[in-house]
Amino acid sequence: MKIPRIKINPNFDWALIIIPVILTVCSLATLYSISSFAGNLSLVWDQAVYFGIGIVAYIVFTMLDYRETKNYVWYLYVIGLVFLILVDLLGMQIFGSRRWISLGFFQFQPSELMKVFLLIFAASYFSAKENLRPLRIVFFLIAALVPVYLVFKEPDLGTALTIIVMLVVALVQAGTPKKYLIYGFLVLLVASPFVWLKLQPYQKTRVISFMEPSSDPLGSGYNVSQSKIAVGSGGLYGKGFGNATQSQLRFLPIAQIDFIFSGWAEATGFIGSLVMVAAFGILIVRIFIVSSVSRDRFGMIFAAGVGAVILFQSFVNIGMNIGIMPVTGIPLPFVSAGGTSYIVNAIFLGMTQSIYIRRKGLRFE
Repeated sequence: MKIPRIKINPNFDWALIIIPVILTVCSLATLYSISSFAGNLSLVWDQAVYFGIGIVAYIVFTMLDYRETKNYVWYLYVIGLVFLILVDLLGMQIFGSRRWISLGFFQFQPSELMKVFLLIFAASYFSAKENLRPLRIVFFLIAALVPVYLVFKEPDLGTALTIIVMLVVALVQAGTPKKYLIYGFLVLLVASPFVWLKLQPYQKTRVISFMEPSSDPLGSGYNVSQSKIAVGSGGLYGKGFGNATQSQLRFLPIAQIDFIFSGWAEATGFIGSLVMVAAFGILIVRIFIVSSVSRDRFGMIFAAGVGAVILFQSFVNIGMNIGIMPVTGIPLPFVSAGGTSYIVNAIFLGMTQSIYIRRKGLRFE
């Protein structure tokens, strides 16, 4: 019997492989530094497991022809909506938000999955140029804003903003006429006071504390103050892993997710912080390059959306760690602890790699 052979174009974008691994190693080292003082390394082991699952997801979606996902776009959209509705009805409440569904052995966050589903939906929808007509753009916006509202209602302002930024970039990349983008911006501007009224009290307090940190230094402003102290105390070379007092002694709340960059900066200093920022910069540039060399509109729009997600999340997370952005609970891609977020980012990059490989064609035999 003849053994089937798989011929794969070896022309990978190695930045899409190496940099996520580097960021994951940074994550594991920081989580170890945070956890070692208490002697509980469960965060490290959990993240290592997510790393393994992420590798499998990355390989699967790299081998998968990204264009095949267009055949399932409406199924994915409906599945995503069902999960978001189930969160509202049956979801677990943690830190005042109902964002997770528990499967017993694993808790997953449907809003993270919806990022993938909506980006596939947007890329597929606008791969047909005729869908840039006004009424069809309106239909797309209605279909997109329904899940955005459900995510915002959890409440999960950070993920809702990430999805909005992702969809705006997809619209721009698709070639939406500028006048429609301006109209959309004006609508968002008019709607912003109503969004403010719908924010939870703690969310409003975070924004106020960002504008005036001294307004509540022991309350909402405490997190940012401690984060800035941790970043500054790292100095040029850092205190080393296991010696970072701010993160180890729990001065930093939720140090494994929201403020993990502060833990990394305290341990590795300015040099280590610069290395991480540079890694994100290279990764984001490479993703947008993949968008530019894609052989079709679907790949072009999808990769641009992935670049927007990674750029927005890394900028906001690092920004809130150093006090230039309000605290929104947005995780740092591949660095913050969390299973669903890590796996979703792996899927994003796997599909981006698939787009890059297939710019010249790929045959499976």
